Amino acid sequence: MRREARRISPNFGGADPDALACSGWPLPVANPSRPLPVHGLPPLLGAGTWGDFAWTDSLVRRVPGSATIQYERPGHVLYLSGNRCAIGHATRYLTDLTLPPHGTVCLPGD
Repeated sequence: MRREARRISPNFGGADPDALACSGWPLPVANPSRPLPVHGLPPLLGAGTWGDFAWTDSLVRRVPGSATIQYERPGHVLYLSGNRCAIGHATRYLTDLTLPPHGTVCLPGD
């Protein structure tokens, strides 16, 4: 896998393709972070699991009025997970922009 990664992307820097370890990258950032263009955006709904809730929440909070659901389990693709709590909040948001209250947590089996 490493040989294939080096062949496909010789500028990857020799980092382990599994870890995507970019620390110490020797080149300047080509697309530096900048403020989100929040003017005119509707509030967002974020959904984050154990591993990504903090990051998701910090991004979603940049758009006023937005909310984030915390899912107490690892995983991705919560809308297809079978978790009725996460699916219900996502469906309400997608159909009429209804957001859950701040601090909403969905548990496995909900």
